[in-house]
Amino acid sequence: MRNKITLIAHGGAGGINYPHRRRIGLKEAVRVGYEILRQSGSSLDAVEKAAIILEDTSIFNAGTGSYLNLAGEVEMDASIMTSELRFGAVGVIRDVKNPISIARMVMEKTDHLLLCGENATRFARMMGAGYHNPKTKEKEIIWKRKKKKILSNYFEKIFDFTNHYGTIGVVAIDKSGIISVATSSGGINLRLPGRVGDTPIIGAGTYANSTAGVSTTGHGEEIMRQILAFRAVALMNRMSAKQAGRNVIAHATKSGCRCGLIGIKKDSGILYVSNTQAMSWCYIKNGTMRSF
Repeated sequence: MRNKITLIAHGGAGGINYPHRRRIGLKEAVRVGYEILRQSGSSLDAVEKAAIILEDTSIFNAGTGSYLNLAGEVEMDASIMTSELRFGAVGVIRDVKNPISIARMVMEKTDHLLLCGENATRFARMMGAGYHNPKTKEKEIIWKRKKKKILSNYFEKIFDFTNHYGTIGVVAIDKSGIISVATSSGGINLRLPGRVGDTPIIGAGTYANSTAGVSTTGHGEEIMRQILAFRAVALMNRMSAKQAGRNVIAHATKSGCRCGLIGIKKDSGILYVSNTQAMSWCYIKNGTMRSF
């Protein structure tokens, strides 16, 4: 399966602001992740490392540079999964640098699948993760500007502020045929404190089985309602990755779900689809890189 190693990443669906910065970040993440695969490393290591690079690239809505909630705080979600059905996730975690690594610790160091809130942060400290403030001046300026527009009728108007989805995700298949998926998000801008999106929910934001793996981005509440990642993987059980992508995005559109997906099938077929204005993505397959 040497020639089947493949890695794809996304930087969120919606309008692509600062496309050059996004492209640089995605290309670097994909290049580093693919090199791990090329050196016979695991898809799990590859997606974690690629996701870390994206979390550290502040243009994306994950890790450092995450969007702020209504109270001006950063609360992050992340999950990681393999085709062996191993899964770990964190929800509304705060003050850590790389939530994706904490999600992997949940998978490998506990009997649980998901830890949330202050106890997820406490677990991270127990595992040796130090304090890190992921808030950036850039995202704080965006928060201040947009919050001024929400003076009343918050619940009616919040949807107006969800048109930029910066969640990051990575999917890879290694030489052993193991597929891994990593997804990380800072959540919807100006969301209510404590809100958990689709990212840490198995089958919604992230899913993998022996056939395929998928990471999603978009309006998390609707992605959860449609269990979109699982739906896409299930479709790839019986059709090509490309056809599954067309089918799942048609279903999402019909259901009013604004989203994007990336995925890899066991035969190394890939999908990258969205029904939003645009989605940033990059992949390497057979040694060749392509990007949005």
